[in-house]
Amino acid sequence: MRNLPVLLLLGLAGLAVGCATPLSTMQTAKTLSPGQVQVTGSMGVFVPVGTLGSVVDVGIDQGRAAKRAIDNGEPYTLTEEDQQRLLTAGLALVVAPPGVNPELMVRVGLLDGFDVGGRYNGNALRFDGKVRLAHGGPGPRRSYDLAVGLGVSKHLFSGAVMDVLEVVQLGDFSRTDVEVPLYLSAEYGDVFKLYGAPKYVFSHTSLDAQLVDFSQQGKPVTGFDASLPSTVNSHFVGSTVGFALGYKYVHFYAELTGGYVFCNPVIFGQKRDLGGMTFLPSIGLGFRAPERRPPASVAPAAPGTVAPPST
Repeated sequence: MRNLPVLLLLGLAGLAVGCATPLSTMQTAKTLSPGQVQVTGSMGVFVPVGTLGSVVDVGIDQGRAAKRAIDNGEPYTLTEEDQQRLLTAGLALVVAPPGVNPELMVRVGLLDGFDVGGRYNGNALRFDGKVRLAHGGPGPRRSYDLAVGLGVSKHLFSGAVMDVLEVVQLGDFSRTDVEVPLYLSAEYGDVFKLYGAPKYVFSHTSLDAQLVDFSQQGKPVTGFDASLPSTVNSHFVGSTVGFALGYKYVHFYAELTGGYVFCNPVIFGQKRDLGGMTFLPSIGLGFRAPERRPPASVAPAAPGTVAPPST
C-alpha cells in the first residue's frame, strides 16, 4: 500500500486522454470517386481554454489570499473550499493537457458518394466513413456538397506512463470515441475550397480494475477519499471551419475546431467539472490522386463500313 499515491498519480495520467479527443477534420464534404486516394498529413495544437482559465483563476485567488495573510501578519492556510478548487483545477489540467497533435490520414473512395478513411496520431487509430447527401452548383467549375459521417477511434494508451503501469502489472485501460460530423463545403475550381463540420463526439474511458480497487482502499493511507471511477464519459459539441488552397492534386489545409467538452466524473469522492471550452487550430498538406475514369466506349461501326484498327 505504500505505492498507492504513485499508482493514483499514474491512474490520473491514464485519464490524461480521458476527456480530450482528436478533433481535426482535414476534409471537405465532397466524397472521393471510386478508387481515388487521398493522403493528408497534419499538425494541430490542442488548447483547453476553459481548463487553463480555471487554473489561472485559482492561482490568482490564492496569490491574493496569501498576500492578504502576509499583510495582516496572519498564517496562510488553505480552507477546505480552496483545497477542492485547487484539486479540481489540477485534475482538469491533467485530464485535458494542452499539446501538439500530429496526424496522418488516408482516404479512399469505395462507391459513388461514399468514401472511407483511417487516421493515426500516435495515440489513437480512427476509422470513419462519409456519405454524400447532396451535390450541386452553378457550373462545372463550382460545386456545393453536403455529407454526413461516422467515425470510431480506439486509443492505444502507449508511452512512458503505460510502460510503468505494465511494470506493476496494471494497464487494462481502454478508451473509445464515437464521432458524428456533418460536412458542408464549397469548391471553386481546382484552387480554393471552403468547408465546415459541426460535430458531436462521445468518449468512453475504462480504468484498470486493479487500480480502481487500490484507490478505494486508499483513505487510511492518504487521509482522504482517494477513490477513482471505473469509467469516465465525456461529450464534445462543436464545429470545424477551414479552407484548402492549392491546385488540382495538392492542397494546403488550415482550420480551427472549437467547442465545449462536458466531463463530470466523480473523482476523490466528489463530482468534478473537468470540461470547458476547447480549441484546436490545425494545418495540413493533402495529396489527392487523379480520379479514375472508365475508358471511353467505342461505338459499333455502321453496316457496310470498316471499323478503324485499334491502337
